[in-house]
Amino acid sequence: MKHFLKYCRQFYIALISVIALPLALIFICFGWIAIVTRAYTEVSILASRIPFMFGQRVRYYYYKATLKSLGSNVVFKYGTYCQYPNAIIGNRILFGYFNTIGEVHTGDDIVIGGYVNFLSGTSQHSFQNRNEKIINQKGFGRKMITIGSDVWIGSNSIIASDVGERCVIGAGSLLVKPAK
Repeated sequence: MKHFLKYCRQFYIALISVIALPLALIFICFGWIAIVTRAYTEVSILASRIPFMFGQRVRYYYYKATLKSLGSNVVFKYGTYCQYPNAIIGNRILFGYFNTIGEVHTGDDIVIGGYVNFLSGTSQHSFQNRNEKIINQKGFGRKMITIGSDVWIGSNSIIASDVGERCVIGAGSLLVKPAK
């Protein structure tokens, strides 16, 4: 019985993967256009709203074709999206529900709870010189943050700095300095 259930699951995953491919191709085309027109986040948000395992497969194919690098066995649960196409994501990663992924370079074997925001550093909007420019005309100071391998990040965390190898970031954490 155990083997039968295993084969049923494998068949189900293969079937969903095949059925998801045509929709993923549409998202991939829109994603490439969105990269050129700087609307990548909008297409990614739309892809994040496709439900069930079907949506997970569409998101995987979409990000495999549009991100700088995406490893194998990566799951993007419902509501999770990448903001920028230069993210580098490793192997065997589970992104929980409703995550926002900025400029991130991850290692492998990572589990991430729901509602986690990966900010692109701590200086995205700098206000050091108030006389320089008005707020909406300031440039962006995004920085690629690094998440090491074998990491667990709890739900409702905000990650704005690097996370080292084999770290656990507790639920509800605000990380503004590197964790080692």
